[in-house]
Amino acid sequence: MVKQINTLYIVFLMSFFVFSCSKYEEGPKISLLSKNKRISRVWKVEYSINLSTNIEHSADFQAWSLEFFKDGTYNQTIIYGQTQTTINGNWEFIGDNQLRLNFIAAGEEQIVFYTILRLSKNELWLKDEKEEIHYYSE
Repeated sequence: MVKQINTLYIVFLMSFFVFSCSKYEEGPKISLLSKNKRISRVWKVEYSINLSTNIEHSADFQAWSLEFFKDGTYNQTIIYGQTQTTINGNWEFIGDNQLRLNFIAAGEEQIVFYTILRLSKNELWLKDEKEEIHYYSE
């Protein structure tokens, strides 16, 4: 009897974790890594979708990278033509599915908020009011 109750309890817990709502719209449902460990790596842009036109862009971002560090800082490298720009700033999670980036540009602090749609070990999908950006990590 005790063995049956334990088995039933384990099945209930497993189904709760598998079928419970994900923090992120696009998953993953379950991860053994904390969200800090999943985000702390180098990300490259796979593509971006302009939300007003639904046009997907990928060629523009081939040399872009975004690196999050566990200490709450980040570096973003942007390359247009022959010009490379590096942005250094701070990041933090706001609630379950929001990401806040802040940095200094033109002498003023800039703050950008993204909704995290997906955060797995190899995929990070972010969305703001203008675009949805799909990053990947190798």
